[in-house]
Amino acid sequence: MRGRTSAVGLGATAATAALVLLLLLNARLAADRSLVGERMRRWLTVLEGYRLSTNKDDEAGGERRRRLWGMGPFSDPATVKRRPDGGGAERRRERERERERERVGNAPPLPPVPRPNILYLLLDQWRFDWDGWHPQTPTGELPLNLPFLREMGENGTRFVQAYVPSPFCSPSRACMAAGREYDETGVMTNDGHDFSHRIKTVYKLLRDNGKYHVMSAGKDDLYSNDKKFPKYRHDKKSIKFQPIDLGFSDMIRTNGKIMTAYRAPKAMPTWFDEPYRKFLRWHEVETEDGRTIHAKTAYKACLEGLGPEGGCDSTSFTEEIYPDDFVRDRAIDIFDRRPKGKPWLLQVNFPGPHPPIVSTSAMARSVMGRKWPPPLNRPDFENYPCPQTAGLTRFEQEVILASGEQTPVQPQTGGRCNYAAEIEHLDALMRSIVDHVRTSGELERTIVVVSGDHGENLGDNGFEGKGLPWQASVSVPLLIAGPGVARGHIHGGPVATLDLGGTFLDLAGVSRLAKGMTTMSLRRYFGWAFDDDTPNPRQHVSSGWDNWRLVVKWLPTPTPGEDGGADDMTSFKLICCRGRECPGSPPTALPYKPGGRHQLMLYDTLRDPYDQVPLEHERPDVVRQLVPLLPKGWCR
Repeated sequence: MRGRTSAVGLGATAATAALVLLLLLNARLAADRSLVGERMRRWLTVLEGYRLSTNKDDEAGGERRRRLWGMGPFSDPATVKRRPDGGGAERRRERERERERERVGNAPPLPPVPRPNILYLLLDQWRFDWDGWHPQTPTGELPLNLPFLREMGENGTRFVQAYVPSPFCSPSRACMAAGREYDETGVMTNDGHDFSHRIKTVYKLLRDNGKYHVMSAGKDDLYSNDKKFPKYRHDKKSIKFQPIDLGFSDMIRTNGKIMTAYRAPKAMPTWFDEPYRKFLRWHEVETEDGRTIHAKTAYKACLEGLGPEGGCDSTSFTEEIYPDDFVRDRAIDIFDRRPKGKPWLLQVNFPGPHPPIVSTSAMARSVMGRKWPPPLNRPDFENYPCPQTAGLTRFEQEVILASGEQTPVQPQTGGRCNYAAEIEHLDALMRSIVDHVRTSGELERTIVVVSGDHGENLGDNGFEGKGLPWQASVSVPLLIAGPGVARGHIHGGPVATLDLGGTFLDLAGVSRLAKGMTTMSLRRYFGWAFDDDTPNPRQHVSSGWDNWRLVVKWLPTPTPGEDGGADDMTSFKLICCRGRECPGSPPTALPYKPGGRHQLMLYDTLRDPYDQVPLEHERPDVVRQLVPLLPKGWCR
């Protein structure tokens, strides 16, 4: 036994030595790159170690890497470019198709229906990799439990590179409503009141030309003074903006989380007189110590993290008064009063998981016992992943979870685990809406679309929030399922959420767009008889805010192939920051030169989805191709 133990120990030592030697060799190779700085060399070493760890005990290493990054086996033929190279690229493509057929199980899609209903579930500030399809991140496993979103991906089409036209609430939603790019809508900030009354919206075309019943519930972030549905119904005189018709047939509008909690200005006493605020103001709740308080008091105390002393505890702040639940209930209300026998679009605008990140007692408890990955390049954010477990051992957490209601977990604010708690709660709310549509007998005629208006940096590189040109901020999940939608399909190329408007019009049979609209249809990528070989009419995807603009384009990149080399396709992202450095830059980014007019950065977003390996010096040919695609006056 002693000899066997020694042999095992020697084997483990040899394996460890081999691994260390391999890492040193890779670090040496990286160090020889003259254009890569010290921080870049450290990242490449970490990335190589991460790649090796994901391949452990896995014969199909390449397929596993794709799965870990949420890509899955592509059925998208754009993943491998056809070229006369002896058939190597075509054989690889056929193998990818076979893997896809095995994974999906050859499940046929539901047959398409003419002019289907459309259920659009829109989350606020939802980053691309927190969708239940990315179980691994560079800083650790991501243990999300999202059964509804998993079913959406298995039964429909998932877009792994969906970009928003601007990573801010009002600009992003205005672009989708107007069917225009960011610089063409006039909505440059979150004010949202400069949406021109001369712009005809996608919703108006759907209602007037498509004869759809167009409904919206929740935080739409569009122009306040809609003719039929002003955001502040009892304060019309204080709204000094020209009334416009956004195109809705029925609508229940709410504010975001923060505005709802605070007192209205004296000059406009009913400025915040909207449905959710009124609900909180007239609803009473009971605290753990038996006090009766207004729900608005409990809600505000939880947003501010005041705890039980301020009125926020496990009994006063429950799902009964939670903002996302309120929007779900209002969406069902307007759905139930729709006219029968008429196609419809229902857009549900959830306020979560937009900050303040806040979870009820049940939501906070649900994410305990799981280890959440810390932000990228910020190891000092020790307690950021989960504040309710700070200072607790794993055993103590298990004792709390096993004790049930005997040991209440108080509502929580902030932290990655509570961001996860919000998303998991939203997953259940979205399912409840879909189930309600199913109960009505209309789900078989309904296309379901799930996406976000923009992402959330979640502390990566030391920055939280939105408005940044990095993938966590500008890229969001996008899933589509329903009649006529390819099942289990994954589209790997870049697409614009701006084109959801054009997709809805296409589904409704509205072929003529309004003047100035540039939105296009994504139907060719998910339709029942989709053909990914069809050239993409949108040659590139754009996004922007404040001092930066970016473009993303699907381009060939030389990589070693199985049969002597072939060009694979990938997404290159070029960022132009004007006047000052790019906000929230990763530590591997080349420094901004003081006094310079602009800064250019290039990334391969498919192979480097966290923007850690700048390529502008290694691929000047790609930079030259992409610079002319930037808006006029931006780095050209």
